[in-house]
Amino acid sequence: MKALVLMKYDGMNIADGELSLGLNFFENLQEKTGFPLLSANIYKNNKPLGQAYLIKHFAGFKVGVIGLVSPVYFNPELLAKENLEVKDPETALKEILPKVSAQADIIILLSHLGRNQTNILIQNVPGIDVAIIGHDRGTLNQPEILTKTILVQNSMQGKFLGILDLSLGENGVITGHNGSMVSITKETPSDPEVMTVIREFERQRDLNRAKEGEKIPQHATIK
Repeated sequence: MKALVLMKYDGMNIADGELSLGLNFFENLQEKTGFPLLSANIYKNNKPLGQAYLIKHFAGFKVGVIGLVSPVYFNPELLAKENLEVKDPETALKEILPKVSAQADIIILLSHLGRNQTNILIQNVPGIDVAIIGHDRGTLNQPEILTKTILVQNSMQGKFLGILDLSLGENGVITGHNGSMVSITKETPSDPEVMTVIREFERQRDLNRAKEGEKIPQHATIK
Protein backbone atom coordinates (compact mmCIF):
# COMPACT_ATOMS: atom_id res chain seq x y z
CA MET A 1 0.00 0.00 0.00
CA LYS A 2 2.90 2.36 0.70
CA ALA A 3 4.25 1.65 -2.77
CA LEU A 4 0.87 2.41 -4.35
CA VAL A 5 0.83 5.77 -2.56
CA LEU A 6 4.26 6.54 -4.02
CA MET A 7 2.88 5.59 -7.44
CA LYS A 8 0.11 8.17 -6.91
CA TYR A 9 -2.86 5.87 -7.35
CA ASP A 10 -6.20 7.69 -7.20
CA GLY A 11 -8.21 4.74 -5.89
CA MET A 12 -8.42 0.97 -5.62
CA ASN A 13 -11.29 -1.48 -5.95
CA ILE A 14 -11.97 -3.65 -2.90
CA ALA A 15 -12.16 -7.34 -3.81
CA ASP A 16 -11.81 -10.77 -2.21
CA GLY A 17 -8.05 -10.39 -1.74
CA GLU A 18 -8.37 -7.35 0.53
CA LEU A 19 -10.85 -9.19 2.77
CA SER A 20 -9.20 -12.63 2.73
CA LEU A 21 -7.56 -12.07 6.14
CA GLY A 22 -10.73 -10.79 7.80
CA LEU A 23 -12.42 -7.50 8.47
CA ASN A 24 -10.05 -6.34 11.22
CA PHE A 25 -7.09 -6.66 8.86
CA PHE A 26 -8.96 -4.77 6.15
CA GLU A 27 -10.04 -1.93 8.46
CA ASN A 28 -6.45 -1.53 9.67
CA LEU A 29 -5.35 -1.44 6.04
CA GLN A 30 -8.04 1.11 5.23
CA GLU A 31 -6.81 3.47 7.95
CA LYS A 32 -3.26 3.43 6.61
CA THR A 33 -4.11 3.89 2.95
CA GLY A 34 -3.47 7.28 1.36
CA PHE A 35 -6.19 6.97 -1.30
CA PRO A 36 -9.84 5.81 -1.41
CA LEU A 37 -10.70 2.11 -1.30
CA LEU A 38 -13.78 1.81 -3.49
CA SER A 39 -16.76 -0.51 -3.61
CA ALA A 40 -20.29 0.00 -4.85
CA ASN A 41 -21.55 -3.42 -3.81
CA ILE A 42 -19.81 -4.56 -0.58
CA TYR A 43 -21.83 -3.60 2.49
CA LYS A 44 -21.51 -4.01 6.25
CA ASN A 45 -24.60 -3.35 8.34
CA ASN A 46 -26.31 -1.89 5.23
CA LYS A 47 -23.55 0.69 4.76
CA PRO A 48 -20.84 0.69 2.04
CA LEU A 49 -17.67 -0.94 3.34
CA GLY A 50 -15.50 1.46 1.35
CA GLN A 51 -16.10 4.67 -0.54
CA ALA A 52 -19.06 4.13 -2.88
CA TYR A 53 -17.43 5.95 -5.81
CA LEU A 54 -14.78 8.53 -6.67
CA ILE A 55 -15.08 11.80 -8.60
CA LYS A 56 -11.73 12.99 -9.96
CA HIS A 57 -11.52 16.63 -11.11
CA PHE A 58 -9.41 17.66 -14.08
CA ALA A 59 -9.18 20.93 -16.01
CA GLY A 60 -12.39 21.12 -18.04
CA PHE A 61 -13.86 17.72 -17.16
CA LYS A 62 -14.52 15.22 -14.35
CA VAL A 63 -14.08 11.46 -14.14
CA GLY A 64 -16.23 9.12 -12.07
CA VAL A 65 -14.78 5.80 -10.86
CA ILE A 66 -16.95 2.90 -9.67
CA GLY A 67 -15.71 -0.38 -8.20
CA LEU A 68 -17.56 -3.72 -8.31
CA VAL A 69 -16.70 -7.28 -7.31
CA SER A 70 -18.44 -10.61 -7.95
CA PRO A 71 -20.10 -12.29 -4.94
CA VAL A 72 -18.93 -15.72 -6.15
CA TYR A 73 -15.33 -14.94 -5.17
CA PHE A 74 -16.17 -14.76 -1.46
CA ASN A 75 -16.44 -17.50 1.13
CA PRO A 76 -20.05 -17.40 2.45
CA GLU A 77 -18.81 -18.34 5.93
CA LEU A 78 -16.49 -15.32 5.98
CA LEU A 79 -19.31 -13.00 4.89
CA ALA A 80 -21.63 -14.35 7.58
CA LYS A 81 -18.94 -14.16 10.26
CA GLU A 82 -18.06 -10.54 9.44
CA ASN A 83 -21.69 -9.51 8.80
CA LEU A 84 -20.83 -8.52 5.23
CA GLU A 85 -23.05 -8.53 2.15
CA VAL A 86 -21.90 -8.49 -1.48
CA LYS A 87 -24.83 -7.20 -3.51
CA ASP A 88 -25.56 -8.20 -7.08
CA PRO A 89 -23.19 -6.14 -9.29
CA GLU A 90 -25.80 -5.32 -11.92
CA THR A 91 -28.33 -4.14 -9.34
CA ALA A 92 -25.68 -2.05 -7.57
CA LEU A 93 -24.48 -0.48 -10.83
CA LYS A 94 -28.01 0.45 -11.89
CA GLU A 95 -28.49 2.18 -8.52
CA ILE A 96 -25.26 4.15 -8.41
CA LEU A 97 -24.59 4.95 -12.08
CA PRO A 98 -27.16 7.80 -12.32
CA LYS A 99 -25.58 9.49 -9.26
CA VAL A 100 -22.08 9.27 -10.71
CA SER A 101 -23.16 10.26 -14.23
CA ALA A 102 -24.76 13.43 -12.85
CA GLN A 103 -21.36 14.49 -11.46
CA ALA A 104 -18.88 13.22 -14.07
CA ASP A 105 -18.24 13.43 -17.82
CA ILE A 106 -16.37 10.10 -18.09
CA ILE A 107 -17.28 6.92 -16.20
CA ILE A 108 -14.62 4.30 -15.44
CA LEU A 109 -15.59 0.91 -14.00
CA LEU A 110 -13.11 -1.11 -11.95
CA SER A 111 -14.64 -4.53 -12.62
CA HIS A 112 -13.39 -7.40 -10.46
CA LEU A 113 -15.86 -9.68 -12.23
CA GLY A 114 -13.73 -11.37 -14.86
CA ARG A 115 -14.12 -10.89 -18.60
CA ASN A 116 -17.37 -12.77 -19.27
CA GLN A 117 -19.36 -11.21 -16.43
CA THR A 118 -18.00 -7.76 -17.29
CA ASN A 119 -19.20 -8.18 -20.87
CA ILE A 120 -22.68 -9.17 -19.70
CA LEU A 121 -22.82 -6.28 -17.24
CA ILE A 122 -21.84 -3.68 -19.84
CA GLN A 123 -24.42 -4.97 -22.30
CA ASN A 124 -27.15 -4.90 -19.65
CA VAL A 125 -26.22 -1.52 -18.13
CA PRO A 126 -25.14 1.10 -20.71
CA GLY A 127 -23.26 4.22 -19.69
CA ILE A 128 -19.73 2.96 -18.87
CA ASP A 129 -17.00 4.65 -20.93
CA VAL A 130 -14.03 2.53 -19.80
CA ALA A 131 -14.01 -0.84 -18.00
CA ILE A 132 -10.82 -2.14 -16.40
CA ILE A 133 -11.23 -5.91 -15.98
CA GLY A 134 -9.74 -7.71 -13.01
CA HIS A 135 -9.52 -11.28 -11.65
CA ASP A 136 -9.00 -13.11 -14.96
CA ARG A 137 -5.56 -14.51 -15.82
CA GLY A 138 -5.55 -13.32 -19.43
CA THR A 139 -4.56 -9.90 -20.72
CA LEU A 140 -5.68 -7.67 -23.56
CA ASN A 141 -2.69 -6.45 -25.56
CA GLN A 142 -4.90 -3.79 -27.13
CA PRO A 143 -8.14 -2.20 -25.89
CA GLU A 144 -11.36 -3.65 -27.26
CA ILE A 145 -14.75 -2.02 -27.80
CA LEU A 146 -17.98 -3.60 -26.55
CA THR A 147 -21.08 -1.58 -27.44
CA LYS A 148 -19.65 1.88 -26.61
CA THR A 149 -17.34 0.81 -23.78
CA ILE A 150 -13.53 0.64 -24.04
CA LEU A 151 -12.31 -2.59 -22.42
CA VAL A 152 -8.83 -3.07 -20.95
CA GLN A 153 -7.58 -5.79 -18.62
CA ASN A 154 -4.97 -5.76 -15.89
CA SER A 155 -2.15 -8.31 -15.86
CA MET A 156 -1.43 -10.95 -13.24
CA GLN A 157 1.34 -10.29 -10.70
CA GLY A 158 2.26 -6.89 -12.16
CA LYS A 159 3.98 -8.38 -15.20
CA PHE A 160 2.79 -5.57 -17.45
CA LEU A 161 2.05 -1.88 -17.15
CA GLY A 162 -1.23 -1.13 -18.90
CA ILE A 163 -1.51 2.29 -20.54
CA LEU A 164 -4.70 3.80 -21.95
CA ASP A 165 -4.59 7.26 -23.52
CA LEU A 166 -7.94 8.95 -24.19
CA SER A 167 -8.47 11.79 -26.66
CA LEU A 168 -11.15 14.17 -25.41
CA GLY A 169 -13.34 16.70 -27.13
CA GLU A 170 -15.58 19.31 -25.56
CA ASN A 171 -17.01 18.57 -22.10
CA GLY A 172 -14.78 15.53 -21.74
CA VAL A 173 -16.35 13.51 -24.56
CA ILE A 174 -14.05 10.67 -25.65
CA THR A 175 -13.15 11.09 -29.34
CA GLY A 176 -10.42 8.47 -29.58
CA HIS A 177 -8.17 6.13 -27.63
CA ASN A 178 -4.87 4.31 -27.79
CA GLY A 179 -3.63 1.55 -25.47
CA SER A 180 -0.61 -0.64 -24.91
CA MET A 181 0.89 -3.18 -22.50
CA VAL A 182 4.48 -2.55 -21.42
CA SER A 183 6.34 -5.62 -20.18
CA ILE A 184 7.98 -5.35 -16.73
CA THR A 185 11.22 -7.39 -16.74
CA LYS A 186 14.40 -7.77 -14.69
CA GLU A 187 15.91 -5.08 -16.91
CA THR A 188 13.25 -2.54 -15.91
CA PRO A 189 14.92 0.02 -13.59
CA SER A 190 13.79 -0.09 -9.96
CA ASP A 191 12.42 3.03 -8.32
CA PRO A 192 14.68 4.03 -5.37
CA GLU A 193 11.79 5.13 -3.12
CA VAL A 194 9.86 1.92 -3.71
CA MET A 195 12.99 -0.15 -3.09
CA THR A 196 13.39 1.58 0.28
CA VAL A 197 9.83 0.56 1.17
CA ILE A 198 10.49 -3.04 0.09
CA ARG A 199 13.70 -3.29 2.12
CA GLU A 200 11.93 -2.00 5.24
CA PHE A 201 9.12 -4.48 4.69
CA GLU A 202 11.63 -7.34 4.36
CA ARG A 203 13.46 -6.21 7.52
CA GLN A 204 10.23 -6.18 9.54
CA ARG A 205 9.24 -9.54 8.08
CA ASP A 206 12.53 -11.13 9.09
CA LEU A 207 12.25 -9.67 12.62
CA ASN A 208 8.75 -11.06 12.99
CA ARG A 209 9.86 -14.48 11.78
CA ALA A 210 12.73 -14.47 14.26
CA LYS A 211 10.36 -13.59 17.12
CA GLU A 212 7.98 -16.36 16.12
CA GLY A 213 10.91 -18.77 15.96
CA GLU A 214 11.85 -17.93 19.55
CA LYS A 215 8.40 -19.06 20.72
CA ILE A 216 8.80 -22.55 19.25
CA PRO A 217 10.11 -25.14 21.81
CA GLN A 218 13.59 -26.32 20.89
CA HIS A 219 13.03 -29.80 22.35
CA ALA A 220 9.93 -31.87 21.95
CA THR A 221 9.03 -35.44 22.78
CA ILE A 222 6.83 -37.30 20.32
CA LYS A 223 4.90 -40.28 21.70
